[in-house]
Amino acid sequence: MKKTYKLVTHKKPLSENEIEKKYDGYWVYVVKAKLSETGSIIEGYPVVVGLVPYDGVEDGIYDKYKTDKYAERVGISLCHNTGFISSLRILGEANA
Repeated sequence: MKKTYKLVTHKKPLSENEIEKKYDGYWVYVVKAKLSETGSIIEGYPVVVGLVPYDGVEDGIYDKYKTDKYAERVGISLCHNTGFISSLRILGEANA
């Protein structure tokens, strides 16, 4: 079965605006995220880009990020799907 996600690396953190521009249309998993007091992302390192939330979880690609070294971890949906569910945005999960 064809993979619908890819692993990405960045040498410096990207701002929320940079992430939105670069990965428009995808779901993005961000590590080492800095969050505002309201829980929105200020900046972080995108590491997984997929067509749907947590794309690739069945392959175990998120396991290595479940340590304090990568906290905070955030999923950002930039998908263009229509409807109620696609409009949901995961702002942050302390133990994702």
